[in-house]
Amino acid sequence: MMMRSLKRWVAVGLTTAVAAIGLEVAAPVVASATQVDLVCQGITGDNASSLGDSQKTLGLLSTLSPGGGSGLTFSVEATTNAPAKATPGAGPFNADFDLTLTIPESVVKPAKDLLKLSSIQVQNATFGISATGAAEAELSTTLPSLTVDLNASPVVVRQRVSGSITPTRSGAIIYKPGTTKMTIAINANVSGVQINSLTVTCGGSKDIATTAVQIPGAPNVTQPLYQVAYTASVVGRSLIGKDVTPDNGNPITADSLALTSQAPNGGYSAVGGGAAFFLAPREPGLYNAQYQVCAASKIVPEVPGVNTVQSLTVPYTKVADNFLNPHPIAMSLQFKGANTAPISLGVNLVGAPSPTNAALLGNEDTLLGRFQAPAAGTIQSALEALPTIGKGNVAVTGSGPYEITFRNGLGLSEQPKIDVVDFLSWLPADGLSKVIGALKGADPAPGATTTTTAKPKTQAEIDASFPQIGFQAWLDARLDLLKADIIAGATTPASLTAITSLFPKSPETAITTNGKAVVPQTETGPLCSSFTIGYFVIPNPNVSVLGTSVVRKCSTVRVKSRGKYIKKTVCKNVTVKPVAKKAAAKKK
Repeated sequence: MMMRSLKRWVAVGLTTAVAAIGLEVAAPVVASATQVDLVCQGITGDNASSLGDSQKTLGLLSTLSPGGGSGLTFSVEATTNAPAKATPGAGPFNADFDLTLTIPESVVKPAKDLLKLSSIQVQNATFGISATGAAEAELSTTLPSLTVDLNASPVVVRQRVSGSITPTRSGAIIYKPGTTKMTIAINANVSGVQINSLTVTCGGSKDIATTAVQIPGAPNVTQPLYQVAYTASVVGRSLIGKDVTPDNGNPITADSLALTSQAPNGGYSAVGGGAAFFLAPREPGLYNAQYQVCAASKIVPEVPGVNTVQSLTVPYTKVADNFLNPHPIAMSLQFKGANTAPISLGVNLVGAPSPTNAALLGNEDTLLGRFQAPAAGTIQSALEALPTIGKGNVAVTGSGPYEITFRNGLGLSEQPKIDVVDFLSWLPADGLSKVIGALKGADPAPGATTTTTAKPKTQAEIDASFPQIGFQAWLDARLDLLKADIIAGATTPASLTAITSLFPKSPETAITTNGKAVVPQTETGPLCSSFTIGYFVIPNPNVSVLGTSVVRKCSTVRVKSRGKYIKKTVCKNVTVKPVAKKAAAKKK
């Protein structure tokens, strides 16, 4: 008797452990949540306790727990943000499912008092949600380890399962608890019963929620639909106006209710008068028949098109560095493989555009020139001259950044990005990368032999000698000074900026608005919704085996009540065979 009582309390402790299924302590759930059951069974082949594997241990202990049974069942509150409706072809949507469970005090208290547990350690816990019907998906989340505090009052735990759902057809997506699996590390010994780690799998069959996948305006259909029917009988269910209603006021087409597929395992279904009928077979079971109902066609208004819009930015920062004026000189634009003529970005001292050919540049252009933004019309003319664009098919506005809008023959459509090519500035375009490469080589390799060189001039001395040494010698001297600073560890952001600012950045383009073609006005045609009715066929109490019938017979019997005999009428159903015609004739 004592051992039986012990096992009962151990079972209660395990019940607590399984209830703590990889969740975190949280606030109680809202009242609008759907309640479902998670039924858990132990796995085989592991070493759960001295009683055997998880299946044997859980099976034995759960029969000793209040309520009995071969497993453990826990009520779970489930909420979801899965949409009530989705449009076919609209692509996937994300859904969150919050599973919340409260462990009752009747389970927590014995676990703490008998097993001396203050917490439960859950390992490798995987929780799942199954989506079936108009989408097939298995959503899951896994927690490597989680500690559940049993000292909370009450103990409320929660887990979120999230994922993407992709509808594949019209109909209903039905969400149910998926496979849940976890290992609960208990590691407790109670009167010789050693409990190690219990591994269980859990699942549920009740629907959590549904998503109707239908075109807007198609009839709304309650899903899932189930109808009870007796064996060998006909059952009818009125649908139009009850389980089937208009969406957004779009009227349901008369006589559109149709059977699309009989139940594959038996029975016979038909429709008429806005109702579905089912002739149930003689075998009990679940029989799923497929139907369709349609609403009136709708006009889909035209969707206006959108022109592709791109931006062109020419970065420029004037550097206050004595007489130096780093500036861009020219660029070309490329569209679909065709290049524009060079577009001038600089002028010389007298305001004339600098040559756009590098071979023709003089000191008055490189050293004494300055940046001048081109007019929007200049850029537009260069683009219109391309064979891939053509006159009138592009408009350029602004003065930096510029806005480039494709129109007319290239409007109302998606266009590729314009690229900047052949960028020319007062210093070679690859100059900055060469400088950076030279700076990277400033630090000697570990163990390498170094030589001492003369201390370079200061920046002020170098700049003052510019008229005598020329541009190239001046640039080399500034670079040597920066390398010396790096070796000495004296480099500052200012000194790096001084070098990098000498190299103007290349202009940049970006697509700011993706173009779209006009979608003309169309008509949908009949808007239909597909759905399923599941017929639960149960034994008919008024129909028996073929060739027999059920007759209710009553008789009067004497029974003793309070010391006296009284008459009481007793009735029961009796199965009888029909009387043969010949036998009946003989009696006559």
